[in-house]
Amino acid sequence: MPRTRHVLPMLAALFAMILTTSCDQAGKKDGQSEQQQEILQARAADEAAIRAASAAWSQAAAAKDLDKAVSFYADDAMILPEKAPALKGNENIRKNWAPLLALPGPGLSWQTSSLDVARSGELAYETGTYNFVTTDNEGKSTDNKGKYLVIWKKQSDGSWKVAVDTDNPDR
Repeated sequence: MPRTRHVLPMLAALFAMILTTSCDQAGKKDGQSEQQQEILQARAADEAAIRAASAAWSQAAAAKDLDKAVSFYADDAMILPEKAPALKGNENIRKNWAPLLALPGPGLSWQTSSLDVARSGELAYETGTYNFVTTDNEGKSTDNKGKYLVIWKKQSDGSWKVAVDTDNPDR
């Protein structure tokens, strides 16, 4: 019987340790969940900001507003035009966009298909489809459709700007 007297207090102490450890682990898991939730909320906010920027950029292109269209690019951005060398910097990007926006017709517009923000929250990539409708001197329309890839980079002020832009036609 002397052994039984010690077993009960030992079991009670063991139970208390298990309970304390379980509560501590549950608290850590709740803390991790809160942190993960904050990260997911930040990524969702970044995604919403990029989607809004892309839509505004498409509207600027459709309105043939060169200054506004080029304003979505980071200062050191690069574009990779079809059948042409890569162009870097806002002045070269402006020179590439100017003749496109000067063409008669409804112009250029695009629609986001997918958007993924990196876990770091510093980069994101967007894919989608574009439609570029021009009209020749005789009034005949040409409708060019294609797909694009844009890499967005978060700026020091928290805004998102285009770092790399490329596209190609479906035909």
